[in-house]
Amino acid sequence: MHMKDQVALITGGSRGLGFAIARALAAEGAAIGIMARSGGALDRAVQDLRAAGADALALPADVTQAVEVESAVRMAVERWGRLDVLVLNAGTWKGAPIVETSEADWDMLLDLNLKGAFLALKFALPWMTAQKRGTVIGIDSLGGTVGQPGAAAYAASKWGLRGLLESAALEVKPARVRVSIVYPHQINSAGDSIEPDSDERDRRLEPAEIASLIAWICAAPDHVSVGNVSIWPLAAGIRDVG
Repeated sequence: MHMKDQVALITGGSRGLGFAIARALAAEGAAIGIMARSGGALDRAVQDLRAAGADALALPADVTQAVEVESAVRMAVERWGRLDVLVLNAGTWKGAPIVETSEADWDMLLDLNLKGAFLALKFALPWMTAQKRGTVIGIDSLGGTVGQPGAAAYAASKWGLRGLLESAALEVKPARVRVSIVYPHQINSAGDSIEPDSDERDRRLEPAEIASLIAWICAAPDHVSVGNVSIWPLAAGIRDVG
């Protein structure tokens, strides 16, 4: 258990990839704070983690609301006295051509995918820099590295996330806080049943497979920093990433 006595806060951690990350970090021994909107999914996620032996805490918050994010971070620090890992997972996808993208959809994607990450960083980084150690991992997308027809607003939010995190990495490096960006592609986020030997297996990644990579980054020795990492299924047909 490489993360014993460490505390991890995961935004959007109540389901899907976020919950898979929570389970992977808990398996490494970390205490887990899950920041997500209040409701049944958040409650079930914390209950499941505790049933598996993890020290877990529900941190109800809308990541686009500064007061709620600040309160959630404070709750985690008050509970455990430290904050070692921040995983910026909260986000969503919605696509449409530019001329068909509503202002409301633009605002929603930029708020959730980008502003939410900014607010979590704003309130979590002071604790990490004060203790002179920490790991931040942002869950981006290949949409944050190449343009996407029919998904310009989403791509803009993910390109923005990349800029935010690469800038943060330079700001907090002197305080020995590490910042990594993970770019997953084609996740089996719906949890569909896929036969191990089927062609479909080569076309989609399971959340747990991405979570294993993130756990490895978090558990790396303090003198090791991992930069930007892309992960995609074998048959994704990707030739190059700019």
